[in-house]
Amino acid sequence: MAILWNTDKLNRHLSRIDGAIMAGRYNLALKLAHRSLKQYYSTHISTHNISVDPISTDNIRVMAIYICRHLMAHFRKYEIPYNERRLMFITLVSNVIFLTTMSISSEDDYLADKATATYARENVSSIISYLMRYMA
Repeated sequence: MAILWNTDKLNRHLSRIDGAIMAGRYNLALKLAHRSLKQYYSTHISTHNISVDPISTDNIRVMAIYICRHLMAHFRKYEIPYNERRLMFITLVSNVIFLTTMSISSEDDYLADKATATYARENVSSIISYLMRYMA
């Protein structure tokens, strides 16, 4: 079973990303943001027994889609009002972080800037905080 996420674990991940940004290591900050989402999404999927294609367990874009579909079904089943834009935001940000991280991995001369790293950090915080409400 995966280790459950809590506020302390989220804050530790965010502190590492902040440290990378403060040190001017923006590529590292993006990689840490990607890793944080990947770990959280994996935990969320295993905790809720969301059936996923085994190939997609390494792709945060696809995991985000599975999680959002699961949440939409949950919200509809229990007639919980929800904001579709919020769920679309999760998949959009996951896509941006995934593509940026893949650019870093494939091109040695790709350099992320502070704005991109900060964008990733803030949105990772927002996404994980939002989804942690639905872990239990």
